[in-house]
Amino acid sequence: MTGPLLVGALGGVALLPLAAALWRRRRAPEPPPLPVGEDDSPAEAADERFLARFVHELPQVAHELHAGGYRHVPSLLLSAIVRLLEPTRATIAIARRPDAEGTGPRQFTIAAVWPEDPALLGSQIVAGQGEIGFAIELQWVMDRADFDRQPQAIRDRLREQTGKDHRPDLVAPMVFKNEVVGVITLEGLKRSASETKDVLRLFALVGAVSLYTYARYSEMQVTANVDGLTGVFNKRHITARLDEEIQKALAEKRSLSVFMFDVDNFKHYNDRNGHLAGDRLLTALAKLVQVTTRRDTIVGRFGGEEFLMIFPGTAKAGGMRAAENVRQAIARFEFPFGTDQPLGMVSVSGGVAECPVDAVDGATLIRAADEALYAAKHAGRNRVAVYGLTAEPAVSPRSTSVSMAARVDASVPAAEPPSKESAN
Repeated sequence: MTGPLLVGALGGVALLPLAAALWRRRRAPEPPPLPVGEDDSPAEAADERFLARFVHELPQVAHELHAGGYRHVPSLLLSAIVRLLEPTRATIAIARRPDAEGTGPRQFTIAAVWPEDPALLGSQIVAGQGEIGFAIELQWVMDRADFDRQPQAIRDRLREQTGKDHRPDLVAPMVFKNEVVGVITLEGLKRSASETKDVLRLFALVGAVSLYTYARYSEMQVTANVDGLTGVFNKRHITARLDEEIQKALAEKRSLSVFMFDVDNFKHYNDRNGHLAGDRLLTALAKLVQVTTRRDTIVGRFGGEEFLMIFPGTAKAGGMRAAENVRQAIARFEFPFGTDQPLGMVSVSGGVAECPVDAVDGATLIRAADEALYAAKHAGRNRVAVYGLTAEPAVSPRSTSVSMAARVDASVPAAEPPSKESAN
């Protein structure tokens, strides 16, 4: 999918029609040096050879960026720049995602350095600070003469904010659709700054298209896997992940547990407070669940007010403890309108099942957890049941513990099992 996106974006670059024609002959050897004409000076002939080499390399660079993937764009682009422009030092930084509020200044992380410098790799550049940040803020390709032409007050500020060991001769923000996605800096230019500036501007544009396209494609992939309301995985993705985790668990001969739960009396909550309040409840509950569990726990919205959690490397007893922690956290949390619920709070009921004990495939394991969920509902709600076991009623709706005294096969329904709607 990245192919059509990248090619379409690159089509807007002025030189690429010519580059495409050259790319069709990419296996041909590099053109021989141009002869020096009677009216050409050696310097002019060298300039022509340099430009011919650049036009020859541009399609190859675009192809490498397209094939390399997002993580490799900085190193591939830097390699091409160093190969052609031969600076003594060069860096490429890529934009970090904005903070949650989107109010702080944009930050850029140095992702590629030549020559290699571990101390510099990973350091941060802030938009608006120092010479590099100043060029980012203006979205201008700037050389030393451009910086020197700024008003004295700006020059003094930039000099204070720019480290003595990193005063670039050329800064090229990588801009696409008025968004700076990265920045290139060069030191120790072999050719004139004006000539290098023109070439670097095109490198920056090609690199910007690649970074922007890969970033948008990655966002589309994430969007396709995430539930738009709650921010956790959607049913399609969580089901696929469960199959993957089961295969991994079976191959490594270890356990895996799942916890299927839903919100008790959710229809009552919606009817009393409105569907918008119900949506807000589900969003807040999903966030609470995420901060309550381990980082390797996989959480997804299975449908409506129903959620599925996957606990990799966890046997049934551990899955029960993790599920109970979630239940208790939700019961203690003061959700809006929670005291108006039939149990005096927002609560959940759920079921736990284990692979390979209860099932060795995703569909059967989910079915087992779902049966345990309905056993918990039938026992009075606000509790967790384990497939093959059921819970005695808790002492009170706000109890933070669940007794697991009676061993009852949860797959055997009660005389009159509750329907999906009434069990809620």
